[in-house]
Amino acid sequence: MSTATLYSPRTNDYVQAEHYRITGPATPSTAKLARDSVRAVLAVTRRPRLIDAARVCVSDAVAHVLPLMSGPVLTVDMSVHPSRVIISVGDACRDSRSSRRTMRREMDAEPVLRLLCRLTHAAGVTRTWNNGRIATQVWFELHNAGAVHG
Repeated sequence: MSTATLYSPRTNDYVQAEHYRITGPATPSTAKLARDSVRAVLAVTRRPRLIDAARVCVSDAVAHVLPLMSGPVLTVDMSVHPSRVIISVGDACRDSRSSRRTMRREMDAEPVLRLLCRLTHAAGVTRTWNNGRIATQVWFELHNAGAVHG
C-alpha cells in the first residue's frame, strides 16, 4: 500500500467549466443556428482560435446526426473548460438504458466525419437505445493549443 498527496484538491477542471445548451428543430437549417451559437459562445469565452475548427466540426456533426435522429429536437451542448472545449451534437431523446460507442478509427471511415476527426483532440459517436428509440450523439473535444490530429 502507498499514499499520495494531491497538489490541488481539485482533480479535474469540470467544476470550473461553463455549460451551454442550444436546442432547435431537427432540420437542416438548424446547422447554421448551431454554428453561429458555437461561434458566439467561443467568442464570449475568449477562445477565438477554436472558432473555425468548432464551426466545421459542428456542421459535420449535424450532417451525421440529422438522418439518424429519432426525435424532433437537435441539441448542442458545450462545456467550456479552462484548457479545452467539449461539444456534443445529438438527438435530445438521450434518456436510455444501453449504449454503443463508436471508436475514432471507425469514425474516420465515415466520409462526413473525417475532417472532424482531423481537427479535434478527441471525438466519438454514441448511440443509445430506449424502448425502441435510437438516439445518436457526436461529441468532440478541442484544446486551446489548436489542431491536434492530422
